[in-house]
Amino acid sequence: MTPSYIFDNCSDTPQIKNTSYEITPVRSKEDLKKFYQVSFQVYKGNPNWVAPFWKEFRAFFETSNPFWTHAEAQLYYIEKDGQLLGRIAAIIDHTFCENVGEQIGYFGFFECINDSKISTLLWDQATAWLSSKTMTKMRGPIDGRIDKGCGFLAKGFDTPASILSTYSHSYYLDLAEQYKLSKIRDFILYTIDLTIPISKKLEEKARTCLTSDITFRPFHRLKTNQELEWWIPLFLESFSNHWGYVPVSPDEVRERFGVKQLRWIVDQSLFLIAEDNHTPVAFIWSTPEFNQLFRQMEGKLGIRQLLYYFRKKQTITTGKMHFIGIKKGYGQRNIGSCLNYLTLKEMKQRGYTHCEVGVIDEGNTIAHTTIAITGAKPYKKYRVFEKQLTATKDQV
Repeated sequence: MTPSYIFDNCSDTPQIKNTSYEITPVRSKEDLKKFYQVSFQVYKGNPNWVAPFWKEFRAFFETSNPFWTHAEAQLYYIEKDGQLLGRIAAIIDHTFCENVGEQIGYFGFFECINDSKISTLLWDQATAWLSSKTMTKMRGPIDGRIDKGCGFLAKGFDTPASILSTYSHSYYLDLAEQYKLSKIRDFILYTIDLTIPISKKLEEKARTCLTSDITFRPFHRLKTNQELEWWIPLFLESFSNHWGYVPVSPDEVRERFGVKQLRWIVDQSLFLIAEDNHTPVAFIWSTPEFNQLFRQMEGKLGIRQLLYYFRKKQTITTGKMHFIGIKKGYGQRNIGSCLNYLTLKEMKQRGYTHCEVGVIDEGNTIAHTTIAITGAKPYKKYRVFEKQLTATKDQV
């Protein structure tokens, strides 16, 4: 069955007038393919960028994605003489607006050559569409959801992007400044050196938990549906007070971290569950650093790429701690430190040299304090911007 996309039945969109460049709203799968290919032009020859998988990229814009039951978007790309120069998505998550009580739209999936004329056109186009939808602020880059990808890279340009993290050129910050975008939030990615002993302080905290009534076990990959029954509510509870949080349905969480995805990337020894009397009360989700392999796949996910993955996955040398969730009432029992310790111990046994942690909101002081105990050092920084919107007649 041919999938339908969010842009299949789009009505007319506000269009910025420009005679030098062709600004095209995405109206078809062919347009979406061009939108996707912009990043290949922007990062051509850059070894630190990792191409997103086309199948996963296009699936996000299919109407079957539960995200679009409470959100809408318009995508644009710019070209001149057949040369792709930039792209942007203007996005409104109505549930987020209701949750914060403000009309805040996003710009996301932003890519652009180093030319302020192009970036200005892209942001003008996004603000025109968002203003036409009564949004009073524009925030970004946010690729629809905070967990999917947010922020321009603000530190750490000389190392490759890790899985579930993004990469962007340093000049994006200059383009944002020229457009008068203002910083609203930074997110920090940490790194832990696994070639040295695990922090004694972390080990001591872990020991106090290991001698308590809390028990630990791996995620049961072959019982993913059963595991999701408790994991989804705990995930939503754990992140309900985080910046940018959007209360969503279990189906939407399942779509993002669903059966197919979990069975594909779950490493049972790195997805650990803490239980109190056989009831899950905390978890840590970590993975090998798959981007070491994905970088070679160039956005393709066919038989050849899958064979390459299974042949090479044992050669991965670093890990990634994505996030940790702890049930309310269990935050003072050193469970988080114990999960961190057990995960790092497993990674060291595999011979990993480093582990990345995050990204973590700069305002999440509890998470930063917990991570500091591991000996982690700030490694990369991502910045989210905001701009007040004012609709003008000559804008469109």
